[in-house]
Amino acid sequence: MEVITAPWKDRLLELISKSKKSIKITSPFVKENVCNEIIKVKKDESLIELVTSFKLMNVYSGSVDLEGLEKIIEKGGVVKNFPQLHAKLYLFDYKEVIITSANLTNGGLLNNFEYGIYSKDTNLVSKVVSDFDLISNNENTGKVKLSDINMVREILSRMPKPERLKIPLYEIDTPEKNLDIIEIPEEKILSSLNGWKREVFLCLQDIQNQIFTLDEINNYEKKLKAVYPSNNNILAKIRQQLQFLRDLCLIEFLGNGRYKKLWKRDCS
Repeated sequence: MEVITAPWKDRLLELISKSKKSIKITSPFVKENVCNEIIKVKKDESLIELVTSFKLMNVYSGSVDLEGLEKIIEKGGVVKNFPQLHAKLYLFDYKEVIITSANLTNGGLLNNFEYGIYSKDTNLVSKVVSDFDLISNNENTGKVKLSDINMVREILSRMPKPERLKIPLYEIDTPEKNLDIIEIPEEKILSSLNGWKREVFLCLQDIQNQIFTLDEINNYEKKLKAVYPSNNNILAKIRQQLQFLRDLCLIEFLGNGRYKKLWKRDCS
């Protein structure tokens, strides 16, 4: 067991360069420059699996770089979205692990005061691998595709970047939960959607609460049946579109049939 404090980028890149089969990372924030360095030093046969928090607000605020996620996918890696993610784990060939407070950013690797541990203890590594797999295979975890990234880029390209990010206030129990909701003109999102995605998004617009249930959205079955009269499995189609909208980081699955809209109508 060894204490790891910043700066520790060189240590990370060394461990990545020596990994022969597998690199597994969980990090809510991800920057392109760090992804470039990782790809540059990793072995071709070593697979990167990154779990991040792919939320519209995280991308909009610059905490997650779309280009970094693209680079990983284009090089054969896997990127997954677990919106509730806060843990930062770095696993190398199922043999070594770093558990830390540091994100996959230069701030986390070089500049901030971060604190963590490095270990090769078999039992600890096995436990972390098991927990990683639980997150990676969680029903609320979606696989990020290049098409999802392009759609998010299109949505955000229609929004002017403010000089100072405006964070709206909501009456939610935990203040931190406010920070993942983006205030955006809904027509900016609608203009990037079509077909079923657009129709289900319109139904979500009609639901007033930020958090909604599967039963609430299923109440729009008749409305959607009128739009798609030949479809005899509307409820299954609704669930499918909710998954698509999650992959576009527009909604978050909270579990137990509950969902959260990650946008709010811009009333300015």
